[in-house]
Amino acid sequence: MFLYKFYMFLFSLKIATCNCHSEIQKSGFHKAKSAYTITQTGRMPTCINESSGLAKAWQENYYWTINDSGGNTELYMIGEQGRVFDTLFVNDSKNIDWEDLAKDDKGNIYVGDFGNNNQNRKDLSIYKFRNGKTEKITFHYADQNHFPAKDKIFDCEAFFWFGGKLYLFSKDWSIKHQTKLYSLLDREGDYALLPEESIFLKSPITSADVSPNGKEFALLSYGKIYIFEISSEKIDFSKPKSCIKVGRNQMEAIAYVNDTDLVMTNEQRKIYRVNRKR
Repeated sequence: MFLYKFYMFLFSLKIATCNCHSEIQKSGFHKAKSAYTITQTGRMPTCINESSGLAKAWQENYYWTINDSGGNTELYMIGEQGRVFDTLFVNDSKNIDWEDLAKDDKGNIYVGDFGNNNQNRKDLSIYKFRNGKTEKITFHYADQNHFPAKDKIFDCEAFFWFGGKLYLFSKDWSIKHQTKLYSLLDREGDYALLPEESIFLKSPITSADVSPNGKEFALLSYGKIYIFEISSEKIDFSKPKSCIKVGRNQMEAIAYVNDTDLVMTNEQRKIYRVNRKR
């Protein structure tokens, strides 16, 4: 585990230094044209040692976060300075490899237990949680025939809720750098997933969120934020907008503050605010 963590730290440092040239040339992105600033706002306590997902809480500028694999089955409510204000225990759950959080328009929180670094899991799941009640959504990749997979393309660390569905984005460890899009219903069931689309993104994707007005979504990688426009309420890769270089170590979680600004965290427990010109 230590060697893996050390390797990932070195890998993230390398990725964080990359620019957006490849995505601009191959995928149609633009450099962020509007002015933006990235500011560290705080740092989380040691009980949140591997923040791996963010979702807005019911109070403005407060967020739910979780720990990565093997952590407690708890949600922590934090402010942008990192202080913990509340903790919720997710009943009837297990943290095998929790990787991201999502929230719907009814207040349900979704916990993605779908990290699959070793490409060998057969128990991928999403917990749907509200008011102490937990439902379990399970799924598998319909085109994965080997465990572990020969091609490292069946990992996922990013998803969000939109219009009654959950949208998942793969973390591609192969040399092809193809991020795949999957979707499934937001209710209990067992689903077989096939990729709906793919796009070249050089940096592995670690988190995702959709803007409150439903006009764009953001994918986070270790060193960049990719912004996509949403047209006709359809989630796809057809309208890449901007690529923002962030370069703040091992970035793992992102959430919209409002329709333009974002908050993100890394595995070094730091919290950052990305303010974009409206």
